[in-house]
Amino acid sequence: MARRADVTERLRRIAATDEAGELIAALDDPSPEVARCAIRRLTGIEGHRAADALRARLLSADLSLSAEIAIALRRIGDECAVDIAIAGLRDRLYTRRLAAARALGGLRELRAVNPLRAALADEIAGVRMAVLGALGEIGPGAGADAGDDCARLLSDRDPHVRIAAVRAIARLGLAAGTRFVSAVCDADPMVRLEVARHLSGLPENAARTLLADPDVRVREAAAHAAGKEHLDELAHLLIQDPSSDVRHAAAITLGDLDDRRALDALLAAVEDQDAIVRMAALRALVQLLTEAGAAGRLCRELRSVRPERRRAAVYALAHLHVLAAAGDVSRLVDDPDHDVRRAVLQTVDELMRDPVAVVRHLTSDNDPEIRNAAEIWLLRRMRRAT
Repeated sequence: MARRADVTERLRRIAATDEAGELIAALDDPSPEVARCAIRRLTGIEGHRAADALRARLLSADLSLSAEIAIALRRIGDECAVDIAIAGLRDRLYTRRLAAARALGGLRELRAVNPLRAALADEIAGVRMAVLGALGEIGPGAGADAGDDCARLLSDRDPHVRIAAVRAIARLGLAAGTRFVSAVCDADPMVRLEVARHLSGLPENAARTLLADPDVRVREAAAHAAGKEHLDELAHLLIQDPSSDVRHAAAITLGDLDDRRALDALLAAVEDQDAIVRMAALRALVQLLTEAGAAGRLCRELRSVRPERRRAAVYALAHLHVLAAAGDVSRLVDDPDHDVRRAVLQTVDELMRDPVAVVRHLTSDNDPEIRNAAEIWLLRRMRRAT
């Protein structure tokens, strides 16, 4: 607690001071929070005059600060930091090579691309990851050759490097989908998860593979990233997938796609066993049809031959508070399925302005549970009235 208090006090002091010497000294503070505050204050007060102090610490400061120092140097227009960072990629100490790669990601200088490409062969996995991150920060301007070099690391022995390669290729934006094909069947599910987040650019067969991946997290990410070309697969996931998280993701995406071919699957999902999936399917229906259109379609489902669909439609209409459905719902008081009749009783307050007649009818129901519930409802109504 005392050490935390000391850090807090130093942080307050640095945030309040305008003394350049004190701010420069704070760049070496053992707390990254204090040093980070000093970077911001120093550059804000001193501008380009802060360059020497920042540059001197570019490769030696806490690794969590390397990119932040580089960004500060870029903002004040320093022209020497890039050369220092490029040279640092060849340093004997891997920590300085790592700092250099992170710094070049913050500097985003195109002339660093070729040195970074060469550093992709570094013996330390963490450095390779940082180099991939730096190329991703530079973006499409890094060129197709950089994309090819990053793609080669999709077969790196370290799965974390392979994940970083996927991210870098996606940010480079160079036909990323086709470059990802080899990673679709990667042995590590976290690599496949990262690829699934970029599903839209993949060839059809590769996308289908991820949408049917054995790992729940991969299927969920793929469902979130899918497009209209994957509508059939999304509908299958929404109805058949054993994971409620995957079904939920499929329902959200089908609503966002604004394609009425998804209506049948969404209507079926309104009776999903998971309440969160049901609500997502209902929201998707409203997105596709508007609230009035969804209400009309659900009213038609009240005449379905499947009691599960009739019951789900009642609950969905109640969630939407569709008072116009009162007449259609009241006809279900004699439904042959007791669960449908129970649904009517449980939703009368949301669906009917004057539900007393319907509830009185249910006091004669052949199901004792429904009869008792209807009698209790009437008793409470009478108490409220008095």
